Amino acid sequence: MISALKYEWRRLWSVRATWIMSVSYLVLVGLLGALPIYLDKNGPTQSWNGLYSASSNLLCLILLSVIAAQTFGHEYRYGLIRLTLTEFPKRERVFIAKLVLLFVYYVLIATAGWSVLGVIGATAPEGKVSADAAGYSMSGMHIPQLWQSFVFGWGYLVIAFAITVLTRNLALGIVLPFVTATLGEQIITALSTLAKGRMDWLVHSLPFTNGDAWLSGDSDLQQPGLVYLAWVVGILLLSAIRFHKSDA
Repeated sequence: MISALKYEWRRLWSVRATWIMSVSYLVLVGLLGALPIYLDKNGPTQSWNGLYSASSNLLCLILLSVIAAQTFGHEYRYGLIRLTLTEFPKRERVFIAKLVLLFVYYVLIATAGWSVLGVIGATAPEGKVSADAAGYSMSGMHIPQLWQSFVFGWGYLVIAFAITVLTRNLALGIVLPFVTATLGEQIITALSTLAKGRMDWLVHSLPFTNGDAWLSGDSDLQQPGLVYLAWVVGILLLSAIRFHKSDA
């Protein structure tokens, strides 16, 4: 397992996209955190939790999903997966090593993002960021806890990771979660409205609708956090089965 982890660590940082997406993520997190503070001089005071919640914005997660998708997608795209499986014949070790290294990367980049936001908060005009303020997030006045932002982001990356394994396509691992979250589920919700409630059960089962509801504190859905978790775990298990049983 140690050899597989070292192999994946070298692969992760040898890919140029890792560096590009990491820097882009930090820049975007900083912009999303700073712009509301500096552009709206007479606006409400931001709280620290509200400032740190910028890291869970979907635009930021899309950048990180490139890293998640290329975990397997890079090797499928360039035909390197056979070499990897020749070096490490036990597929479960390859799968676990890639998932573990993705998590380690996510912890590192999330911590770096919070550090950037911390510097922005510390250098903001006096009174603009306060622990006593009600604050606001990019999606409204409700502010998720820091651990919620972290877990939601990790779930999104796992979905991108799993879709890439299921489809063996790097682009689909990036595009499908993004399109589903921003367009697909919105269309289904609109159709449910036209269907006069007959599709409510489907809307209440959508992954990103529930994930957003969990972050925003939406009370219309029952246990949105558990539904989101079920989707993340379910698609990850399917991808593990697919990888274990299918040909390289």
